[in-house]
Amino acid sequence: MKIKFLIFLLFQIAIIISCENNNEPEPPNYESLATSIINFDQEIVSEEFNKLLTDMSPHITSDDPLGHENNFSTLIDRINSQCENINAELLCYACIKTYPAQSEIKLTTDSSGVFIYRIIDILTSSEKKLFFVRIHY
Repeated sequence: MKIKFLIFLLFQIAIIISCENNNEPEPPNYESLATSIINFDQEIVSEEFNKLLTDMSPHITSDDPLGHENNFSTLIDRINSQCENINAELLCYACIKTYPAQSEIKLTTDSSGVFIYRIIDILTSSEKKLFFVRIHY
């Protein structure tokens, strides 16, 4: 009886551990992102953009003291290759002199034949991963 209980207990622990180790980030919903950009929905744009930024930790080098230059290349490529409705272009890297600095990305999407342009500000800290700040014109 004790052996059956022990096996049952180990089985339950294995299930719990396997569930906790599933740390795969949720992929962004690009259709929702495009619609939110058009509708200027700060909350959804923030949520979807931060999904894109989950793996964007700094990698500081002598040429890049903030450590995010390659992350921005990856982010721009990710958006342009995975979302057919959005075109992204880096406007500036750490050009907004806040503490920490912010960078800007220009997003273009089509809304029934009319091009919509938005600017995304991204927190660019040498100590943390990239993080969405705001969307504006």
